[in-house]
Amino acid sequence: MSSLGIGSGVLNYDVIDKLKKADEKTIIAPIDRKMKENIEKQKELTEINTLISAFKSPISSLADYSTYLGRTSNVSNDAIKASVNAGIPLQDIKIDVESLAQGDINEVGVKFNSRDDVFSAKDIKLNLYVKGQYYTIDIKGGMTLNDVAQKITDTTNGEAMGIVMKTGGEKPYQLMINSKDTGEGSRIYFGSTLATESINSLPELGEGDFNLVVRDANANEHTISVMLDAKDAQAQNKPEALKNAILKALKENEFTKDLVGNELNVGISDDGKKLILNDRRGFSVKIEGNKLSEIGITPASSKEDGLFNTKNPIPAGQLEGSITIGSITMDLSKMTKKENTSQENAKILAQAIENIAGLHASSDGSGRLHITSEVGEVDIHANDAKGEEFLKDMGIKNGLIQNYIKLQEETFAFKNLQQGSDARFSYNGVGITRPTNEITDVIKGVNLTLVHPTEPDKPAIISVGRDTDAIKEKVKDFVKTYNELVPKLDEVTRFDKESKVAGIFNGVGDIRSIRPSINSIFSQSVGGNSAKSLVDFGLSIDEKSRMTLNEGALDTALTQDPQKVVETFYGYDSTNRFGRDEHVDGIFVKFNTYLKSLVDGSNASLNLFQDSLTKDAKNLEKDKIQANERLKTHYDTMANRFAAYDEQIAQANNSFNAVQMMIDQSTGAANKKK
Repeated sequence: MSSLGIGSGVLNYDVIDKLKKADEKTIIAPIDRKMKENIEKQKELTEINTLISAFKSPISSLADYSTYLGRTSNVSNDAIKASVNAGIPLQDIKIDVESLAQGDINEVGVKFNSRDDVFSAKDIKLNLYVKGQYYTIDIKGGMTLNDVAQKITDTTNGEAMGIVMKTGGEKPYQLMINSKDTGEGSRIYFGSTLATESINSLPELGEGDFNLVVRDANANEHTISVMLDAKDAQAQNKPEALKNAILKALKENEFTKDLVGNELNVGISDDGKKLILNDRRGFSVKIEGNKLSEIGITPASSKEDGLFNTKNPIPAGQLEGSITIGSITMDLSKMTKKENTSQENAKILAQAIENIAGLHASSDGSGRLHITSEVGEVDIHANDAKGEEFLKDMGIKNGLIQNYIKLQEETFAFKNLQQGSDARFSYNGVGITRPTNEITDVIKGVNLTLVHPTEPDKPAIISVGRDTDAIKEKVKDFVKTYNELVPKLDEVTRFDKESKVAGIFNGVGDIRSIRPSINSIFSQSVGGNSAKSLVDFGLSIDEKSRMTLNEGALDTALTQDPQKVVETFYGYDSTNRFGRDEHVDGIFVKFNTYLKSLVDGSNASLNLFQDSLTKDAKNLEKDKIQANERLKTHYDTMANRFAAYDEQIAQANNSFNAVQMMIDQSTGAANKKK
């Protein structure tokens, strides 16, 4: 295109460029100015929206009634810790802590050189009861101390935790078996345990109404009547009352008083409804009596761990083989006959074993034998191949067999170091028990942590007060964000009469009205005849539109008349002149309503203004593109016309030059003739 004008030397692009620049200045430049102004408006509007959102945050809190329900708690001593929920009544709560909830801690008497020492050379079983479940831990011969600890934990799903402790001494390692949780319901019972049905009621108990059958230190059986008077029978916690009556009966009996808390144990289930009766030695515990049905339980006995029960029924017919039990050799072929039934053979063997000193045997009616020992062990072995085959078929191993009672004496020798127990405390004089030291269900909205027992007649006092700090902090934030917002509003809406300089939103009513609207709400009063404004609570705005807070005045109002603060800030309920209930909005509720109209929702005024700016920006971009396209088309057409004119002029010049040449030639010839 730059070659335009070669033909004529007159028409060229310098002329077109000058014309185009003049049009761009007239048509495009105004659009660019509007686009730049639009971008500036969007930027300033975004900043205003950000400042309004910050201003709205403390206002929203002060417009929310829950802000005024905040509570603080102060405890008079360190026996308890307390936290309180919002809205609970202002009050003083008296707590006397008698004892803390504890976990159950038990040690196995045998000590070891290392964690990898063999716990037992032979197969043994550990019976325990915890959290409503009976468990039998099969301890194989050769398992290490560590293995046994882990198996206890795994078998009970962690309710009873096997822990190897290094306690010091020549053999420093010892097995501990502890409960996972605190509370009486988490106690671990070893040996023979009986859990009753739920106790529904509790009548007065006399002789023979509730009997407990247990063994003394010499394994002699004793029947003990549990007595309960009419007053104790009316106790609110009936399982607890019956438990205490049983413990009293055991402690008053000369044969069992020294066994209570060690060999003989009484507790309550984890759901608080059942009795737990236990003999740690493995002896059976029985309950019977005339009024068990009134209590809601049936006669029952715990399982006594004998030496063994034969795995299979004794075979019928004539048996073969020779075995020795204790010091007595038995020729099975001589003791039995071909026509004998299984049960008859079982009775014959049981009778023979009964004749052995210290041993007892019985048949279960189906041909199986149950053998017990007063000393807790017996040596059984086969004397020939047939005898060995017989023992194998019955599930009896050659060698020394010990029952649980013997294992308790020689292998386990359990010692309870700390008995699982409930926390015991009183709330304003009312006695309460809980299985944990974290108390959340006694006083609504108050969470307690029991730390240690209180001294007699020196209860811990929890003072529940109003949390005024939260209100004060929100008011301070309100002042701070106001002082950040207003200068920006003044900047974008200003007009300097001398310089005639106006802020970018000087002519935008939605922006110009914000500060006056805020200040108008600020100056309002709420409360009818005793109306108060924010000024009465230490807030003020000076002539430069800067807000300040007199914290002392606000503190005084929050302390002396907190209800008036709530009524002025949040509002109050009233009855109008028509007798209808209505809610009168407080000042911060009014602030919140106004600010929502600015920025919340698609119909909020500033959001609509933002939408209009976005739409204008798109239209201006479109206008600029169209204007540039029109100018391009116009000047492309002009350039084409100039090129055509240039060619015509060039042709005319060429024709003129040819004629001129002919004239010059003619003139030259004429001159020569002269």
